[in-house]
Amino acid sequence: MSSEVTIWNKVMGAALSMPGVKVDRDDFLKKELKNYCSPEQLNLAISNRPINGVSKEIIDRIANACINSHTTKVTTISAVAGIPGGFAMAGTIPADMTQYYWHVFVLAQKLAYLYGFPDLRDENGNLTDTASDMLTLFVGVMMGASAANQAIKGLAKEFAKQVVKRLPQKALTKTMYYPIIKQIAKWIGVKLTKDTFAKGLGKVIPILGGVISGGLTLATFRPSAKRLQHKLQEEMFVINENYQENHNNEEQYSTYEDISNESIKKEEQITNKEMLSLMILINAAKIDHNFTEKKRSFVDNEIENSSLSEEEQLLLASSYNTEQLFQVDINLLKDDDSYSISLLKKIIYLYQLDGKISLAEKIYLKKIARELEYTSEDLKDFFNE
Repeated sequence: MSSEVTIWNKVMGAALSMPGVKVDRDDFLKKELKNYCSPEQLNLAISNRPINGVSKEIIDRIANACINSHTTKVTTISAVAGIPGGFAMAGTIPADMTQYYWHVFVLAQKLAYLYGFPDLRDENGNLTDTASDMLTLFVGVMMGASAANQAIKGLAKEFAKQVVKRLPQKALTKTMYYPIIKQIAKWIGVKLTKDTFAKGLGKVIPILGGVISGGLTLATFRPSAKRLQHKLQEEMFVINENYQENHNNEEQYSTYEDISNESIKKEEQITNKEMLSLMILINAAKIDHNFTEKKRSFVDNEIENSSLSEEEQLLLASSYNTEQLFQVDINLLKDDDSYSISLLKKIIYLYQLDGKISLAEKIYLKKIARELEYTSEDLKDFFNE
């Protein structure tokens, strides 16, 4: 596991261990909605989804009030922590960050419940690994990761297939969402490191420290919260309308159709050779519909060690579980022996990981080699190296 992922896991673990971080969906919705609807409507909103009991305007009003309340609280905490002698002279930055993400997680749960997502807690009221995965996606949306947006969109479609009051307790990291969550966790870890350094600078200035720390928190918390709200607003009607459509027409949805389409749109503009090589490597790993754990680990490592941006890495990771292959222009690699030879050797290594090369893999390897203008003899040499 990369150091960035470890950083995020530690921050998340610290925040989730604090009292009051777990939001009871039914209690929260009852408290917030009871003044806006009849007992029958309230029961429908809680047993189904809030939009079935109250209007979008009321949901937005409650959501905005929650955002304003948490923004005020987290900014005040950050400003006090930024003043020497505030919470503690030693370890102030971790305490500040823990408090910040406590509010992030509590607010994310509230917004999710208002806009139709199921209870993140298990039957015992605990936030499990599945909840942590979901919260990581929510934070990814708050930080502007497009792959997190697409994952939330896919999950909304899954929840639309039936009325789900509680999040299924199968860890998302053990499903098709694993590579997306892993990349988002790494991306968040990188940003946490940068943000901590920026806030830390303010704390060495005795008088301005609190102003700088509180100001940075205000500048990040509210816009991030609004970003998540807008995404959940989009999916609220997707969840409700798709639920009705699924049950009226028994129509099935493909969770990753939108991610795949988004990937295709973006890839058409890609000319970077490193990106192109990784796309071909992913195609090679998926060509026989047997993307094993060994292959996935190898491809993960190649992506993580690349010089691509976090967004580009997330784009590649989000394509793992689509059946569709990247459409690539391999001619871009023909004039670069270092890239083309390296690519072929990596494909050969990838195929040897499982101990047996399938017919589909042999055909694909020969196809790539031929398009790069290498012969069968060249391939034999690469196998023997």
